[in-house]
Amino acid sequence: MCPIYNITKNNIRHSCISFLGISLFLLTACSGEKGSHDQVSTVSIDKGVEHFDADYTSAQYQSLFKNPKTIRLETNDKCLLSANAYLLNVTPKYIVIGDKTSFYFFNAENGSFLSVMDRKGNGPEEYADIFSRFFDEEKELIYVATPNKTKLYKPDGTFVSEYPKDSISNFIGVSNGYWGTYKREYQKSHLVAFFDKDWNMKQSFFPFDVESVTGFSGGYIVPRFRDGNDQVCIVINDTLYASRKEKLIPAVAINQGKLKMPTDLNGDLERMLTEGKYCIKAENALLVNDLLFYDFFWNESRHYTLWDTNSGELLTHSEKGYVMPYNEKAIVNTPVSLIRNNKAYTLLSIDKLAQYGLANEEDDSNPTLLCVDLGN
Repeated sequence: MCPIYNITKNNIRHSCISFLGISLFLLTACSGEKGSHDQVSTVSIDKGVEHFDADYTSAQYQSLFKNPKTIRLETNDKCLLSANAYLLNVTPKYIVIGDKTSFYFFNAENGSFLSVMDRKGNGPEEYADIFSRFFDEEKELIYVATPNKTKLYKPDGTFVSEYPKDSISNFIGVSNGYWGTYKREYQKSHLVAFFDKDWNMKQSFFPFDVESVTGFSGGYIVPRFRDGNDQVCIVINDTLYASRKEKLIPAVAINQGKLKMPTDLNGDLERMLTEGKYCIKAENALLVNDLLFYDFFWNESRHYTLWDTNSGELLTHSEKGYVMPYNEKAIVNTPVSLIRNNKAYTLLSIDKLAQYGLANEEDDSNPTLLCVDLGN
């Protein structure tokens, strides 16, 4: 979980100036291009608000997800997954599931159980709290980011090494290295940094000072990475930045319009409870090809939307997730957990499948992995 920091009211003016400076820095230093959004697509989220009270699916969306394939994960006493289990990675060899402090490995072809890794503890080769986690397909190593170190393990739980002295509180891997939110000593500031495969820092951006950056409700949440098709995305100040080799460049300007949280609501609890529920909060964004997956809290519910960044059109909306084919006859609504090589993956619990008549709700088996081709 990303840490939240509080600041005083005296810092607010300085915060706005600092954040503006950061944005200008991003557009010039990070991209190596002119500091403008002339070449950046714009998606106006508030233009879709008329569809946010019900499910909506466009004709274009109906042809995006094709060729469903399901894999039932084996269930036995050594690999019972909780309701909080989530999909960490899918490789040609493994289906990797994270669950609390454990990591489960299943065969990618048939879902059979292979191994489990859990090194929770207080020893030098163990971890207590987990900030972030990642499975490196090439090296077959699990990276566990703790408050002070990032520790590396093999799928069978063997400890390999640790890095660095300070914490990377949020990181993700791509083919040429790793992107991480790098926490400097004593949590005084953060950098978004790119590391090569040997964990040498190659680039660093976004200097976040705890005492100079404000955000929702008088605090600041360190930005979170999302990845799809070997591309990393992060949203800073209403702009989605996407990785290009060792750089982050502005890719999509996300215009929330009238749904944007007014700055004067910060710290005003009474207004937050009334007006605030009609403002977008805690949004997540991912750019895959020309598609913007954008989910957010609004009007006391989570909303899932998909946008065409070329036309700016809303392709689908639902509070239940994205509509996907389960087989030739059935469809399901579900969040997208992972996108690799133009394939979208999600875990479907027995309870979820039972809602569509695809399983017995009394069954206590492990989830089913759904994979569909993503056309664009």
